[in-house]
Amino acid sequence: MGDELVVFVTIILGVPAAALAVRFVLRPMLRDVTEAIRNIREPASPDLERRLAELEEGQQLISERLNHLIEAERFQQQLHSGKRSE
Repeated sequence: MGDELVVFVTIILGVPAAALAVRFVLRPMLRDVTEAIRNIREPASPDLERRLAELEEGQQLISERLNHLIEAERFQQQLHSGKRSE
């Protein structure tokens, strides 16, 4: 009788606790996933496209400047070592 009472109480209290956990934990996650899928299907906003283009341009500019710095450093090394570039 004691084991049956423990199982009965666990079921009576466990099911509502599990339902509350699903409601408050999984529901927001499901809403976020649904919104992400919806955003993928919808075309991007013009503001987002503009910001993405600015980021791409900035990345390209940084890459070009880094290449110039690398070339300048190689040139400096050649000057200090006395070698000529081929």
